[in-house]
Amino acid sequence: MGGGARADADGRRTTGGASRLLLVKRAPRVLVTDAEQRSVLAACRGLAAAGYRVSTVAEERFAPGHWSRFSKEQIRLAGAKADSEGYVERLSQVLRKGEYDLVMPGSECSLLPISKWRNLIEPYACLALPPHEAVLRALDKSLLLGQATAAGLAPPRSFICSSDEEAHAAARELGFPLVAKPVRSVTFSAGMIRQHKAQVVDDANQFEAAIAAVGIPLTLQEYVSNTTIVSCAAARVDGRLLGLTFARYARTYPSPVGSAALATTIAPPQPLTQQVEELLGLIGWGGIFELELLELGENRFGVIDFNPRSFGWMGLAVGAGANLPALWCDYLFGRRSVSPDGARVGVHFRWEDADILNALARLRRGHLLSAAAVLRPHKRVVHAHFRIDDPAPLVARILSDLPRVKAVLFP
Repeated sequence: MGGGARADADGRRTTGGASRLLLVKRAPRVLVTDAEQRSVLAACRGLAAAGYRVSTVAEERFAPGHWSRFSKEQIRLAGAKADSEGYVERLSQVLRKGEYDLVMPGSECSLLPISKWRNLIEPYACLALPPHEAVLRALDKSLLLGQATAAGLAPPRSFICSSDEEAHAAARELGFPLVAKPVRSVTFSAGMIRQHKAQVVDDANQFEAAIAAVGIPLTLQEYVSNTTIVSCAAARVDGRLLGLTFARYARTYPSPVGSAALATTIAPPQPLTQQVEELLGLIGWGGIFELELLELGENRFGVIDFNPRSFGWMGLAVGAGANLPALWCDYLFGRRSVSPDGARVGVHFRWEDADILNALARLRRGHLLSAAAVLRPHKRVVHAHFRIDDPAPLVARILSDLPRVKAVLFP
């Protein structure tokens, strides 16, 4: 949150810094951006279950969050990528016309401009964000390397490269394959938002294209094979980690560097919980986060990514009992919180369209048994989009995914 203290006719009192919102007379109203994201759909469901009135903002017609029955208001708004400041101005106009208590950015594409031009938002609704400089630090992957090492979670061998010459020298040192990672996943360029994704570079022939795609500066990192990803997430409030949940990835999309397509909640590995708490203290982030790590051996983990926002497998945490969006908002509004415990162990998560694409890719290569294994059903599974009492988001996702499916089948 930011800005000075104020009160309104509904009895709402807000203050700057890390203070809370106090509401009387009605359920709190939360506006969540980027309803195209599966994480926002999970947040919408979690907040509604805890008694919040949720509004969703999206650019696309088939945004799953808009199709959820738990979104009480659907707002179509041109996105931030083409005109980031204009996006915040348009969002501000929406806020002026309604009564919203909190704006929750649903992705880095909206988090970055909303944080930068927060003065356009805060007269009409609150932002539970630290200062913009702190947001930039939390998004800086190069800072994460040192912070993780200090917390005993050193990543695989890495080099931060500020020029082509440094990148080529680091590649010779690491050898191939290696991972090329952006310093920031989202950046501003000429008023536009640009996204950059990590890439696995198999040989020197791919290297120049990877540098061009990821951009300079970048991080080159040792590629560790035959390992698994463990991810943890929580809502950090007053230095405490509420709802701390761990999940192990069984499959990603895209492969081998991607988001969880199939994951399972696990018991907190020791001494990882304490190390995560120490790392979050060094980062200084408050709110929802996700931390991805590689399992490097018995009780040895290396950080590979930190996301100070909603994240892809948040539906698993919410569905397994760790309602992170509600925990964070309950803290902000001073409400009696849902359970602060982590998720139940042994609950599965499936990102449906990702696994369909994984299976189709295997079919194209003639691997019939492998494709069938990908589609094998699981018990105790939370789906990214489908819920028996909220089926429409899956329909929306299928409709929006048709071009990608065609591209896999007919490259």
